Amino acid sequence: MSRRTIVIAAALGAILLIAAPASAWVLPSAHPMPDGLERPVIRSVELSTPKAHNNLLEADLVIRAKTDKGIRRYEYRWNGGTIGSIHRTPVTNPVVSYATILPNTRYGLQVRAVDRFGWTSEWFDVWTGFTPSVPNIIVAGDSVASGYTRQWFTGDATCRDQSYAYGASVVSSVANTLPDAWYPTYVNVAWPGAGVGAMVNGGSDSCSDHYAPQILEIEKYADPDTWNVVVITAGINSTNWVDVVMELTKDTTLSFTASGDQEACRRAVNEKWNIQRSAESISQHANRIVTDLDRTTNASIYWTSYYSIVGSRFAPAWSPVGDECTGEMEAAMGRLHTALRTGIGDGATWVDLSDVEVGIQKWAGWPHPNPDGHRAIGEAIADAITG
Repeated sequence: MSRRTIVIAAALGAILLIAAPASAWVLPSAHPMPDGLERPVIRSVELSTPKAHNNLLEADLVIRAKTDKGIRRYEYRWNGGTIGSIHRTPVTNPVVSYATILPNTRYGLQVRAVDRFGWTSEWFDVWTGFTPSVPNIIVAGDSVASGYTRQWFTGDATCRDQSYAYGASVVSSVANTLPDAWYPTYVNVAWPGAGVGAMVNGGSDSCSDHYAPQILEIEKYADPDTWNVVVITAGINSTNWVDVVMELTKDTTLSFTASGDQEACRRAVNEKWNIQRSAESISQHANRIVTDLDRTTNASIYWTSYYSIVGSRFAPAWSPVGDECTGEMEAAMGRLHTALRTGIGDGATWVDLSDVEVGIQKWAGWPHPNPDGHRAIGEAIADAITG
């Protein structure tokens, strides 16, 4: 072909390209592969805000994609000042993790699909904005949760101390599993004497302070744009537990034999404790709590059982609930825990403390946890949260 012919052909080609409609020369979204297949194509991606079912620092991706041979996985990267590292997530229930980046910081998120041949889609720009704040841990419930302490009957009690309460141990134990930048915040809205009804309606503690409903306090502190964990210990004060404790303490003081202690336990626990009559109300209020929090927050809820106090020492050589009371106490607490679990259903994760060795205060602080007891409870709850 002559040089003149080549020049004329090139000119004609340029004219045809300019004259053709745009639809005739825009590249297709799926580029043909050498074997005739197509790369996967992502049509849309949505990054969800944290939800109750998410693990800490994880959030859902909602992805719509097209491929003719199946997508094996998705990959994503966070881009800040530079292009970020590539992370993988499964096709089923894909999630992203914020663990490699910082809270309250501007990033961009990109996602791509990888098919079974290893072909990738183009990077899809999903989101640009500021990452969530650090997670919130909110503790609620009664005196076990509030950090109640009292040494002598003649002295004042400390009704609320969140740094002493098991919540502090929950936070430090959870933080040990997270990057330093994501150390959680912590607030404690529990108060002594609160039952499940008081959590809904409010009330007063043994220090004569009045409180609003705890569910409203939880809603106030929960941040819908980040992860919220609510831990609750409540239920026993919705029974006549205080009367039972007084009965046990009085009667075992006057008993000097194991059989006498066993009889005192039988009378106080089996005859005086109104758990069975209170069970329906406890279930209803527990259900109200988890239902309301599910409706108004994105919090994941963890509800603890009560620990065993059998054999714990009120004074150095005296236990109001000795080993001879094991059967009665286990049966009674079983009825209380059944009422609570019936109420919470699938709305909360049950944290069983029955096998956790909880150290207990002596004298006027009995049977509340001592520092070792709070630490043990907190670590058990943290295991449930992070496990």
